[in-house]
Amino acid sequence: MGTLDDVARAAGVSKSVASRALTGDAKARMSDATRARILAAAAELDYVPNARARALRQSRSGAIGLIVPDVNNAVFADMLAGVHDATTRHGTDVLLGQVDPPPEGAQQLSRLVREGRVDGLLIQRREDFDNTMLAAVLRDDVPAITVNSRLLGRVGSVILEDERGAALATQHLIGLGHRRIAFISGTHTHDTAQRRKSGYRRAMADAGLTPEPSWMIDAGWESDAGAQALDTLHRDVELGKPGGPTAVVVASVNAAVGALFTALRLGLGVPDELSIVGINTTWVSNTVYPAITTVKLPLHRLGQVAATMLLDHLAGAELADLVIEDPAPELVIKETTAPPSA
Repeated sequence: MGTLDDVARAAGVSKSVASRALTGDAKARMSDATRARILAAAAELDYVPNARARALRQSRSGAIGLIVPDVNNAVFADMLAGVHDATTRHGTDVLLGQVDPPPEGAQQLSRLVREGRVDGLLIQRREDFDNTMLAAVLRDDVPAITVNSRLLGRVGSVILEDERGAALATQHLIGLGHRRIAFISGTHTHDTAQRRKSGYRRAMADAGLTPEPSWMIDAGWESDAGAQALDTLHRDVELGKPGGPTAVVVASVNAAVGALFTALRLGLGVPDELSIVGINTTWVSNTVYPAITTVKLPLHRLGQVAATMLLDHLAGAELADLVIEDPAPELVIKETTAPPSA
């Protein structure tokens, strides 16, 4: 394995020029041919940069943290891949973790930055965090961007077109002929859940339909929340029974899995007696039976943009509030939706 001195010697340049080429310094004055010669020499010598030494020179850790509600949640896999794509191009590492409620959570995040383990954070709001709790962990001494969540009065977020995605799911069911459509939401404190509920209500209103308040349940993102919500809808508003809702939009794919299992346990035919659409697409939604119709949101792009914004901010750029509009939400039709039975 070659050293930086070996690379510089092989490419016929100084050590500083070699270093700037290998760290991707766009401002370095060198020809494309020189840069290519240095990169070729590095590849030939199997050169690996000393990230720790570079971080010390820049007074940086050389890493950012991605804080998610549950590191085992498959929904975050695409987002993590997008974050990794962006950080790899910058020679930055990613630490994945979870955060406790305040005050412990605020201390955890501050300590990560203060002790030099990360330079900044990408934070996905927990479903049990209201605005006050989220604000409490986002202390001023922590460079942080909220991912698919916004906090009033604070700049620095990247969100998805949640309203458009939920509207697309609802419009699909309306297009199949459903008129009585229920909605299982996330928690009422989560801004993402509120955007998705707004999309459902808008699509229903645009079609001249008025859902009963009892058809909408604030539940949660996970499987058990979806299971309990569907059980409640079946019991209280006769979901899947004659005269009751014939379809349900579920604001989370994990909750949709729980709703599907409960529907089958209750003896409801899916999709013959009840159609189900979930928001977000994972390997789980494609491998359960029947496979769940979903709306795919661009989680990979979400991760890329959020990580790039954070890295640019650490280099001096201003923060912003962005919405990922491209690629647009995409309907993925599988086996849990069909026209309502006669």
